[in-house]
Amino acid sequence: MSFVNPTIPNLADFITFCQNQGVTVTILPTSSDYYQWSLTYAEDIALYITEIPSILYVLAVYNLGMHRLVSITPDQAGQTFFTDQRASYKLLSLTPGVIESSADQSTSNSFAVPDGLKNLTLSALDMIKTPWGRYYIGYAQQYGPNVVGVS
Repeated sequence: MSFVNPTIPNLADFITFCQNQGVTVTILPTSSDYYQWSLTYAEDIALYITEIPSILYVLAVYNLGMHRLVSITPDQAGQTFFTDQRASYKLLSLTPGVIESSADQSTSNSFAVPDGLKNLTLSALDMIKTPWGRYYIGYAQQYGPNVVGVS
C-alpha cells in the first residue's frame, strides 16, 4: 500500500486503503460518492482523537471510513460484495452488548470484559462487528478512556 500523503487523511489514499481491503473498481468505481461520504463521516468522528501520532490518526480515520463504507454502500449491478459483508458481519442485527459468558451442557466459557467495552455506545457496539471498526476503536482508546462514541 503506497499513500500519496500518509500524514493527513485524503480521498486518494482512502480509496487506495479500501482497494487494499478488497473493494475493487468493479465493486465500487473510484468516482463513487460513497468514498467521500464515508471519509467525511470518519474524519468528523475521529476529530476527537487528533492527539495520537499523525499516521495512527490517518489509519484510525481510514479504518472507520472502511467500516462506514461497508455499512452504507449499495452494491453495483451484478455485485453482492457489500450485501455479503453486511451479512457476514451481522451489521443489520442489533447487538445490545458484549457477551460476558456462555455455556451449554458440556462446556462453559467466560471472558473478563474490559472496562473499555462495558459502556460502549450503540455506534461503538456496531463498530466492533467489523475488523475496521475494531481497529478504529483500538486507535481511539489510545487517546483516552472518554473518547466520544467509544467510552
